[in-house]
Amino acid sequence: MSEPTPTAGAVPAAPTAGVVPGPALVRLSPAQESMWLEQQLHPSAINGGFLSVLLRGDVTAEQVRAACLIVCDDHPQLRGLVVTHDQPGGSEAGGSGARMAIHPASAVLQFEELPLPAAPGGELEAARRWYRENRVGPWDLTVRSPIAFSLLDHGEQRCTLVVGVHHIAFDGRSKFVFARQFLSALAALRTAAGPPERQSQDLPEHPEIDQELDEVLQHWLAADLLTLPGLVLPRGDGADPGEEVRPTPRFDLPAEHCARLRTLTKEAGASFFTGLVACLAAVLSEYGNSRFVVGIPVDTSVPRTRDQIGLQINVVPCLIEVERDASFRDLLAISSRALGLVHRYRRVPFGWVLRELRRRHGVDVSQGAFDGIGVSYPTVVRDVGEVPGLECDWDFFAPNSTRSFDLILQLRREGDAAYGRLDFTAASLDPAGALRLTADFTRLLGQLTERPDTPLGLLAQGYVRAASTGHAVSPGDGGGERGSFVELTAAAAGPDASRVARCPVEQFLPTPAVAAFSRAGGRVLLDVVDPALGRLGSCAWRADDPYGIWLTDPAPGLRLQVTDPAGRALPPGIPGLLGLADDPRPGALRAWIDAADRIRLLGPVDLAHGWAGRLLDRADAEAVIAALPGVREAAVLWEPRAGDTVPRVFAVVVPVASADAGADAGQRLWRRTVRRAWPSGWPQPAVHVLDCLPRTPSGTVDRAALGRALSTALRG
Repeated sequence: MSEPTPTAGAVPAAPTAGVVPGPALVRLSPAQESMWLEQQLHPSAINGGFLSVLLRGDVTAEQVRAACLIVCDDHPQLRGLVVTHDQPGGSEAGGSGARMAIHPASAVLQFEELPLPAAPGGELEAARRWYRENRVGPWDLTVRSPIAFSLLDHGEQRCTLVVGVHHIAFDGRSKFVFARQFLSALAALRTAAGPPERQSQDLPEHPEIDQELDEVLQHWLAADLLTLPGLVLPRGDGADPGEEVRPTPRFDLPAEHCARLRTLTKEAGASFFTGLVACLAAVLSEYGNSRFVVGIPVDTSVPRTRDQIGLQINVVPCLIEVERDASFRDLLAISSRALGLVHRYRRVPFGWVLRELRRRHGVDVSQGAFDGIGVSYPTVVRDVGEVPGLECDWDFFAPNSTRSFDLILQLRREGDAAYGRLDFTAASLDPAGALRLTADFTRLLGQLTERPDTPLGLLAQGYVRAASTGHAVSPGDGGGERGSFVELTAAAAGPDASRVARCPVEQFLPTPAVAAFSRAGGRVLLDVVDPALGRLGSCAWRADDPYGIWLTDPAPGLRLQVTDPAGRALPPGIPGLLGLADDPRPGALRAWIDAADRIRLLGPVDLAHGWAGRLLDRADAEAVIAALPGVREAAVLWEPRAGDTVPRVFAVVVPVASADAGADAGQRLWRRTVRRAWPSGWPQPAVHVLDCLPRTPSGTVDRAALGRALSTALRG
């Protein structure tokens, strides 16, 4: 990735012995220190965003550059480089071993000019696309200041200034401060008098927060974070691997819905934002979530620092618990109490909470409990000024490149209405599921504000699928025999590719051998038999959809449904327990029903575990490993560790070729291969290579015996 470079001199070296002292070193704020330490732990992470302004009219690149330089001159944090303890001059930093070295703006200004053809009306979208494709990437703060400018020339007196910023010195509130001051400087530069005398802003002071930190820690220690279940979200075509942040299109909340919400929140003594959080809680409740954490970005500035550009936004996590019979008025009260923590503890840096929970109490929730979903609702500044002779269109709603949450709901109020966008990681939600969530938010806001006293369970439409007669295959059809996964593998390896191979669905893994059998014309039929509910049907598996275990042939006459653990029917696209509408007993298989009325199986219930806000699904992990080239069988084991919130995970591989399971080279090769394919968000596994998996007389993996074998291997 090419990067904008300083255009006025090189970055000054840190001071050395016998040389006149260079730039002043200042302490990182608590939030900056937390962000810096987090970046050291994850150096490839992206912790920045961008905004842009389209300028139409007669303006020169030198005028734009000079205005950028003026703003950077006025705000010390925009012209700072981080100096660490292992760099010259870093030894005097002490503490975390890092300080910010404040340089002259002219020495570290990053400003570039590039041509970017764009049709009139499409300039800002073209600038968004260009920035995300060419400038988003890790940001080394030891050699680059936290702000960079790219002036994109579209021709015909049209250009867009794209401002890339690292969050260590810039936040959501700061972009409006920047816009006002940039336009003021640009307007002054275009007059004969030139810019007026200015005085650099002081760095903000940070109060002591030890007592508040202790209170926050005690609050979360009492919240039983280890039992927090994973967030259940809508499914579309299946989530993709990776941590890339993707945005949905903007969605609008109608003015009539917002008007009713304003009335309800006023009656409840709550804010409009509280009502939006309550609506999100209702959406998540409809998906089967009853206990979850929502992260709230909050402005920590005070009147004397409000016009300073810098990191003055913190994230405060709030625990929300929704009763099944709660109404929207109840949710307003629940959300209001939860958001009371935001004001009370807004000065305690989010990173400090994670660090001290881990350091003092051994509770590690750095991934899971607190980063599932956030809600951003900043004040939108409408009047940022103007420049005589120029038309200026700002894009403050650009997609964020930072992964601060798996999902973050960006909400804005505009006149009598409101609008929003959902930013989501590919590993947490697919695009269809993301669009479903935003549509459900809009729909429920209307229903909840119309019927605020109706229990949520009555507003949600229960979903039951009447199974068709289908073309269920009898156990003897096609000459295939019902058998274990081992027997299916043997059938797939046989010479007769026209035969039908059968297997219980809970024992099936999509290995390369089974995929080759399917591609050669063989039929793979998976029997779906619930231990309590009986036979539910069959799945016809195909190699071209290796992870799609669809109930293609449901048993005739059954009314199938997907429910939450409490037995409430869930809407289409929401994972839950597969069961029967006329049978109150919970099912033992997980599934979801898509918009086309198809049932997709996700694996046995006992292979899914909730851990500090994450859902650890061994069925998914085993399928991913089994599909790797050279794998004959695979298994994943999970166990908690006393005094540690991070579970211990083992991945076991049985290769196709006979090999020495103890060979170091083979172990290292499989360890690298498995970890590259490992599902995002899981703890990294200990990888073991075995000749075979122990099995019970029925053919299922004997996980107890496998655990004993691994314990013996570890002791050896």
